[in-house]
Amino acid sequence: MVPFGKATFFPGRLIHTNEFLVLLGEGYYAERTSKQTVEILQRRGKSLDSRVDSLEANIKDPEAEASFLNATASFLVARFFWEKGIMLNF
Repeated sequence: MVPFGKATFFPGRLIHTNEFLVLLGEGYYAERTSKQTVEILQRRGKSLDSRVDSLEANIKDPEAEASFLNATASFLVARFFWEKGIMLNF
């Protein structure tokens, strides 16, 4: 029995069990075997992993820049007060 909707079943049989429709993009699909489908999905997974790595690098870059600016600001404040002869206790 093959499901058709939520509660309806019709008699049927499975044919072409090793074929999948794979989205190529822009609404285009291609029939591929299970092995070819797995290869396509693995390539897409690698592409997504590289995008995630790139985004993580972009997230960490502002954090490193903010840390550098914070250290630089602390140094400049300390130097300013040192030049004025004011002792600071950090």
